[in-house]
Amino acid sequence: MTCTSCKTKLSQVMCACVSVVAIEAFAGETMAGGFAIREQSVSSQGASFAGSAAGGDLSSIFWNPAATGAKNGMNTESHNSLIIPRAEIDVNSATNVVPAIQAALNAADPSSGNIGQLALVGASYGNYQLSPDLWIGFGLNSGFGLSTKPDNVNYRGAQLGRSTKLFTLNANPTLAYKIAPGVLLGAGLQVQYADGSLKFATGVPQGLTTYFDGDDFAFGATAGILLQPSSGTSIGLGYRSRLSHTLDGNFTTNGTALNIAAEADVDLPDIVTLSIRQAIAPRTRLLGTVEWSNWSRFEDLTVVSKQNGATVLTGPVAAGGTVGTIPANWDDGWFFALGGEYDYSPTVTLRAGVAYEISPVDSPEKRIVTIPDADRVWLSGGATMRITNSMEVDFAYTHVFIEDGDFTRQTLTNPVLPASTITGTSDAAVDIVSVSLKSKW
Repeated sequence: MTCTSCKTKLSQVMCACVSVVAIEAFAGETMAGGFAIREQSVSSQGASFAGSAAGGDLSSIFWNPAATGAKNGMNTESHNSLIIPRAEIDVNSATNVVPAIQAALNAADPSSGNIGQLALVGASYGNYQLSPDLWIGFGLNSGFGLSTKPDNVNYRGAQLGRSTKLFTLNANPTLAYKIAPGVLLGAGLQVQYADGSLKFATGVPQGLTTYFDGDDFAFGATAGILLQPSSGTSIGLGYRSRLSHTLDGNFTTNGTALNIAAEADVDLPDIVTLSIRQAIAPRTRLLGTVEWSNWSRFEDLTVVSKQNGATVLTGPVAAGGTVGTIPANWDDGWFFALGGEYDYSPTVTLRAGVAYEISPVDSPEKRIVTIPDADRVWLSGGATMRITNSMEVDFAYTHVFIEDGDFTRQTLTNPVLPASTITGTSDAAVDIVSVSLKSKW
């Protein structure tokens, strides 16, 4: 992509940042607690995101906007991760008081097959130094996302979900200012677009597909501080504000005339990240991160009608009436990571890390089948290769071990058919292969 209209270094860095962005999809099995996407930095991923907010490179902007001043001059980075998920839902029991529905449940296959979707997640960053103490920057990310679809769309849990999709695109202009030697303050704006849908079987696992889909923009902020008390120590504390979307769209049942304008609120969490990078030898650094995510904001997913009409769940419904509610009542999420970096040579840096993540889903009643979240362990390794004085390439590989998660859910009710109670277990694991290109202009 050639930006012939770029006349200044500032416009060049922004055009370069946008042109190399590769946000092509979203994680089939989300890579952080809830449905957050953690793959915003290949270098950080190589250490299981230990040290992610402490300014190792520009990608630290995602967690801490003060990292906009982590590199002098003008710089761009493009990070890309291939997500290879495997997740399966196995229904242990499905009950209904209506004999015909019970027979349909009994006839359905209890296994979903793989619900994960292969995906490519990308993120891009840029900065420009305006003065010795002032930098501006930019991040383009997909911070939240989900895409699940079972191989067997008529499996016994299909009334709970045939497919789920959430795509977000977040533009994050940032500013960093050095208020004293070794002290950087940063702030930024979030402008996020979201597009989501939820599809489920109607009445019985083999029934028609009913779905909601909608989109929306939301606005938020970021803030952070980066402390470098010595040449071997960097401590970063970053904050990403909550975002609240009201997805505006339609609630529809395929094969029928039932189609009404509807909306649904999606409340996304505040995120606070504390990280450290500490030199323990001339060529070795110890990395650490603790992160809190305010997932207790996500209480439910409720679809509300925007017009007088009718749905398969409610029959007649007035504008402002509730079409259906999927309860969540999640708790807050926590993430703990420890890693290290070693300069193998002047041109090669090696890194590795391990992390443990506490899911916001802590009981079977809170686990949504199409979001099979559970506690997880991250195990990662990576490397940076310096190709020239102005160009570096990062590589990383991660395997995520996700605990099995039990669920107990009820299907959405309608005026004729009572809800089914469905219990079972989710089984998931993920591999991530990532590469990035970093340039100094």
